[in-house]
Amino acid sequence: MILRSLVVDDELPAIEVLKYLLSDYKNTIEVIGTAKNGTEAFDKILSLKPDVVFLDINIPKLNGINVANNITSLDKVPLVVFVTAYDSYAIEAFEIGAIDYLLKPINPCRLNKTINKIVNMYDKPDMWQLYLDNETRFFEGQFHKLPVEKFGRIKLVDFNEIVYAEAMDGKVLVKTKNDILDYNDTMKNLENRLSESIFFRVQKSFIVNLNNILEILPWFKGTYWLVMDDDKKTKISVSKNKIRELKKIFGLEKN
Repeated sequence: MILRSLVVDDELPAIEVLKYLLSDYKNTIEVIGTAKNGTEAFDKILSLKPDVVFLDINIPKLNGINVANNITSLDKVPLVVFVTAYDSYAIEAFEIGAIDYLLKPINPCRLNKTINKIVNMYDKPDMWQLYLDNETRFFEGQFHKLPVEKFGRIKLVDFNEIVYAEAMDGKVLVKTKNDILDYNDTMKNLENRLSESIFFRVQKSFIVNLNNILEILPWFKGTYWLVMDDDKKTKISVSKNKIRELKKIFGLEKN
């Protein structure tokens, strides 16, 4: 059986790369169309009725998550493989029912595993659902890496390597002990992502890793500064409305 697929990405080079990689599976997967935005993708899913959709998330007009949600009520729902540079939507993707989640740049060996999943699970809804349940639990319990960028390359940084994050000049910077990297999202979304108890937003512009605080310095008029465990021993002020919570975390409140 040759499964018919649609490739969705707002960048033509990304479409061409994936089409090239999929050409190695011409006896299994046939690319019958492409789309560059969510609206076009939805229309082509309706008209072409593909078996599989390789779907980028950050696309114009209607993002990939919304496209996937909107097709769940169709009589023929294609298998969805999300292809994206960011891992932050992984749990949501599997909850929607995506069969896999590929991170860019695509590793050919990883793509091979995806193709095997597609072949093994097509027309086997019970097996598919069991797989989705397992994947969702895995990402909820195990995936503790943050996608960041430097010089155009995407790196995955373990949460415990993060010393602090800073919002500055419309960008969000992530500081490790010896490096500064870009996080391509908002500070609020980063705060939600770093919802573990080791992170604390000490003021509007800073989120700190509590395990990477070297010192807490009392200052004038009840203010506090944190000395962070990075290469510059960066000092970060704590906003007044966060001081009590910080003192509670470290047991510094007086009885």
